[in-house]
Amino acid sequence: MDVIDLFSGPGGMSSGFAQLPEHFNHIAAVDIEAGKPGLKTSKGTETYCNSTYERNIGVVPYKADLSKLDPAELRYNVGIAQGDLGVLISCAPCTGFSQKMARNLVEDDPRNHLVERTGLFVDEFMPAFLVMENVKELLSGKHRHHFDGLRRKLCELGYSLHAEVYNLANYGLPQKRNRAILIARRDGLPVNGLTHPVALPRTVRDAIAHLPPLVAGQTDPDDPMHACPSHTSVTLERMKAIPQNGGSWGDIVQTHPHLLIPSMIGKRAGSYPDVYGRMWWDRPAPTITRECASPGNGRYTHPEQDRMLSVREMALLQGFPADYYFEGTLTQKYNQIGDAVPPLISAQIAQAVVEMQFGSPSKIHCQDFPDGPLFAGRIAAK
Repeated sequence: MDVIDLFSGPGGMSSGFAQLPEHFNHIAAVDIEAGKPGLKTSKGTETYCNSTYERNIGVVPYKADLSKLDPAELRYNVGIAQGDLGVLISCAPCTGFSQKMARNLVEDDPRNHLVERTGLFVDEFMPAFLVMENVKELLSGKHRHHFDGLRRKLCELGYSLHAEVYNLANYGLPQKRNRAILIARRDGLPVNGLTHPVALPRTVRDAIAHLPPLVAGQTDPDDPMHACPSHTSVTLERMKAIPQNGGSWGDIVQTHPHLLIPSMIGKRAGSYPDVYGRMWWDRPAPTITRECASPGNGRYTHPEQDRMLSVREMALLQGFPADYYFEGTLTQKYNQIGDAVPPLISAQIAQAVVEMQFGSPSKIHCQDFPDGPLFAGRIAAK
């Protein structure tokens, strides 16, 4: 089944499908390579994600604005007949839907229309399957009408669909991450969602404890992705003061008031507890976002070591294969990881497509953790 990935990013969704090479063949991808584009006059920041996609998936993405790209032009350039495409992936930007952004409660971000615009690409390509991932507010938030518009278009075209919000920690991801997943099929038959939850959640320890220790600013000579940023002396002092294994700035209000940043002064210790927080070893990680490049943006500090999690550690918590290579600057690498669909989850979406198309499960090839394959004993045949 040929695959085209719209809003392809660093390849998180494509990577999951690539774990089943006997069933899926990636023929094209499209991404504008701009972080948070489309808000008023902002062009967004350069992400360098297309180079990451090319290196890992083996396809050079088209650098194009999907709010303007003509679906017929894309199909002509790819050279595929209408109805021949197996899977169309379309993971439009989620920032405009998230209720964590206060302005989304009163404004409808122009990027949200990209969800409905996906229907134009479905109409042009008529793929056997459409796959989409977004924040949970796509289905439950103030701007759900964009999803409803896409749903109506899919129904007009004869597609059946499944859309549901999942806690991805229940499906093996070592991270708390609630996401909406939509799968639609052209033949109108019933649609499978994620159907193989794990018995026990995976933890930060499961994912990264085997990696060698680092100090801030160091790169592992055996793995260029096991690298983390350096910090100012004050930031390092603050990290050292915060208790290991789940501590946060609230723990140092009384003992180290001189280390508080201005926005912390006068705030309750329970306010924004994840800021400069350490992860817990034996819990799933908190939700990893594109802002994970700074300890001041969330609970992104190592449980024990006085540093940010490395690119490799963050990628493993996001379900990327252990040998995935990210291009760009250190900040761009973190941004790409936070923006991506977890490959560990997209592999299970690919599995669901295989079962619907061919009627039987297929073995998933995925990265190993210290205690064995992450999927071992968890992806059972129906």
